[in-house]
Amino acid sequence: MKNIVLTRIDERLIHGQVITSWLKLASPNTIVIMDDMSASNAFAKRILFAAAPKDIDMKVLSVADAIEYLKGEHENERVFVMAKVPGPVLTAIKQGVEFKEVNLGNMGGGPGRNRFNKNVNASPQEVAEFQEIVEAGVPVYAQMVPTDAKIDLKSLL
Repeated sequence: MKNIVLTRIDERLIHGQVITSWLKLASPNTIVIMDDMSASNAFAKRILFAAAPKDIDMKVLSVADAIEYLKGEHENERVFVMAKVPGPVLTAIKQGVEFKEVNLGNMGGGPGRNRFNKNVNASPQEVAEFQEIVEAGVPVYAQMVPTDAKIDLKSLL
């Protein structure tokens, strides 16, 4: 299994907070984005690759390909996994990928989504996916930047 140093759910994927805070904290040498839409959209991939630091290996993969990749071995790799929503993380857990914990960043509002803290909105399906992740024994916490206090998702659900 890959050495996963940070797993973050944030619909913005690569953005300023990730670059200035989370990458410095986790010191990954590889970023894996698990997102079927981004993996199949050449323009979205170009934007993500342009936003990522050039000294970090970037992979924009479908959920199935990301799971296969994460189950592989590489002793010197430090992987930062990102997804827009909880579904890909839950799918990976069900297929044997081990996450120590999941950091929850921003999930914006929209039709069918309800707010349950300042930066997190989720549909009933996404709430159920978060509950399954927690029930699988993987702690999930909301935290926009490392200097913010961690808010245990159990208290929000």
